[in-house]
Amino acid sequence: MPAFSFWEEQRKNVTKSYILIFVFVIMMGLFGFLIDFSFEVWPWFTIVFLGLALIQVLIGVASGPSLILSSVGARPLDQRYLEHKQLQNILNEMGIASGLRPLPKLYYIPGEKSINAFATGLKTENAHICVTEGLLEALDREETQGVVAHEMSHIMNKDMLYMTLLSAILGAVVIIQVLAFRGAWMVAQTGGGRSRKDSSGCGYAVLFLLIVGVLATIFAFLGRILLFAVSRQREYLADAKAAEFTRNPRGLASALRKIALTPGKVKNATIATAHLFISDPLRRMVNEKEGFFANLFSTHPPVYQRIARLEGKSPEQVLRELKGELPPG
Repeated sequence: MPAFSFWEEQRKNVTKSYILIFVFVIMMGLFGFLIDFSFEVWPWFTIVFLGLALIQVLIGVASGPSLILSSVGARPLDQRYLEHKQLQNILNEMGIASGLRPLPKLYYIPGEKSINAFATGLKTENAHICVTEGLLEALDREETQGVVAHEMSHIMNKDMLYMTLLSAILGAVVIIQVLAFRGAWMVAQTGGGRSRKDSSGCGYAVLFLLIVGVLATIFAFLGRILLFAVSRQREYLADAKAAEFTRNPRGLASALRKIALTPGKVKNATIATAHLFISDPLRRMVNEKEGFFANLFSTHPPVYQRIARLEGKSPEQVLRELKGELPPG
């Protein structure tokens, strides 16, 4: 098996991002063209849909880490505190181990007692790693190393760029879905009192808009599955690279155990930012289950599965250990 190359994965993610943008813009333009062609109103819908596509992509790319950091109440580290100094030292060590340059900036969420962390920033130059105050208090040095290495691997692999563009594309498709269904409803409401010929034209318009809405719904559903599947696989990959950077898979595994056993949500986290965190900040049960329906809606793989991979155990054994049915070991 050939050796894994982070730089090759990074190149692939950037290439995939450009392909996504190209396909998305073409798709949106085609939607608009079909409507213009059907109703002979060229080029208005094409212009509107292309504009919507470009706006969504620009918003996704331009929404810098400051917006996400402010939304969770994050602040820069305060070097007067021992835990903050230790976190900075760990980042410096992991920077040497991974070769990542420049190093990401460190933030923390004061008053947040849950154990969690996330990385943000579409480029290495503006990358940030943010941890909760609960993480600084609950994890020891080896465990914190594992978490920091995990987030650094996301930055190196440009996972945030790929995931942000996927989210922006899905957002635009949802807008099309809403506009199509609302348009169909409005045409149906206003077409009732017209002549038979006009009513027939309105009927075709309603049917066409409903078809567009259904297609957009299917596309959004499939895109959501893809987004979540990519998110889960990226978590496994980041876990593996963290173990390689630290040379200590049990450090991250121990951190994940504490995360799994410590109750509490990240107060200011939302569905839009949940996929950024090392573990689901909303503590949704779907992320701890497996199966077809769980895969449709889970942003993270089950924690016990991740621990099992890191510790070389069976998932069933780890799950029983987390439930207290077996002693850890």
